[in-house]
Amino acid sequence: MMISPACLFWGAATMESVNFTKSVDRESFQLLSETIAGFNGVASKLESYYRNLEQRVKHLTLELDEKNRELVQNLREKEEFKNYLHNILESLTTGVVVLDLEGRITTFNRAAEMITGLGAADMSGCRFDRTPASGIFSRLTENRGSSNDITEDLEVETEIQRGHNDTLHVRISTFPVKDPAGRKIGTAITLQDITRLKRLEEKVNRRDRLAAMGEMAAEIAHEIRNPLGSIELFATTLKKDLSDSPELQRLVEHISRSVRKMNNSISNLLMFIRPHQRPCFRIKDIHGPLTNALLFSSDLLKSDNPVEVVTHYATEPLTARIDPDLLQQALLNLILNALQAMPRGGELRISTTRRIHPRSGSGVAEIQIRDSGSGVCEKNLARIFDPFFTTKKKGTGLGLAIVHNILSIHGGDIDVESFPEQGTLCTVTIPLWEEDNGTS
Repeated sequence: MMISPACLFWGAATMESVNFTKSVDRESFQLLSETIAGFNGVASKLESYYRNLEQRVKHLTLELDEKNRELVQNLREKEEFKNYLHNILESLTTGVVVLDLEGRITTFNRAAEMITGLGAADMSGCRFDRTPASGIFSRLTENRGSSNDITEDLEVETEIQRGHNDTLHVRISTFPVKDPAGRKIGTAITLQDITRLKRLEEKVNRRDRLAAMGEMAAEIAHEIRNPLGSIELFATTLKKDLSDSPELQRLVEHISRSVRKMNNSISNLLMFIRPHQRPCFRIKDIHGPLTNALLFSSDLLKSDNPVEVVTHYATEPLTARIDPDLLQQALLNLILNALQAMPRGGELRISTTRRIHPRSGSGVAEIQIRDSGSGVCEKNLARIFDPFFTTKKKGTGLGLAIVHNILSIHGGDIDVESFPEQGTLCTVTIPLWEEDNGTS
């Protein structure tokens, strides 16, 4: 069988094509293998990077959570500190008002409310010069255009009228508020209620005046009393010698009455200086002397213009270390003053109670005697305890001075408030006897 050359050529060509294909497949496979190997390497690197990134994200998440917890804690601590400072500010007995640079009120604490009688809710955010408070602080800006012109510490004393009968003495201080760099960022104003301090000063001054007047009065009283005794003795002798002359006896009797009247005035004067007897202290209920004082004034209570007496006594005994006679005399003087203040009749209220003294913290018996008379004007109220000061035509001006001295002997005190056309209130306090330690 003969094979044609064409067939031989085709067969050779076919074998060559197969060999070429095999060669191409090997190269493609090798390239594919190298590509897969490269991809696997990149994938491995990406996986490693991803794991590292995942660890980093986890670490950052933990750090972020920690920072968030710290931030929350810091915010909580700052809020607690803010509330703590706010509570301190609200608990102060000193009023605090703070203004910003525009003169708007940013702080108005509870004490400022109580002193001024104004509400913080109504004041906060308002311009200071357009509020009722601006009148209270007007003395601060007398020589300045406004509160913003205050560049140094200032201090003034003024009176604040709260209601018809409520007047407070207030010390107002002001100073600029500055930041750490020394720049002014506002103005702070403080208010101190010094009403009680003023009253204490008045009492100290009163005692000083009484002591000075007492020393002088004692010398004058003794100088006058000695010749009065001689006049009384001579008048008595002369009266006996003029038994046959009734007209002359009446003149001598007039001299004797005048001498006795002068002697009585001097006795009151000496009573103002010191009691006529040494105090005889006993542990007694103060209601006993009070009841007796009312009994002795019963005649005036039944006069043409009767006075209605309203009593409200403590249900428990108010036991104190007292001289019953001296305390009765002091209370009788106060009751008589109250009755004389109501010549056309009225109402006399007397009450007793136990309370705690605000300064000493110990128990005291409080006696309040209030009349419905015309009251005492403010100018005279400051002088009612001065010896010889009186607004009565026949008064000696020693009644309240004697009351003051008797209460001082008992370690007590007296405070008088007057309300125009509404009457006068006398408040007497006497230390209670403490049975636990045997002291008063």
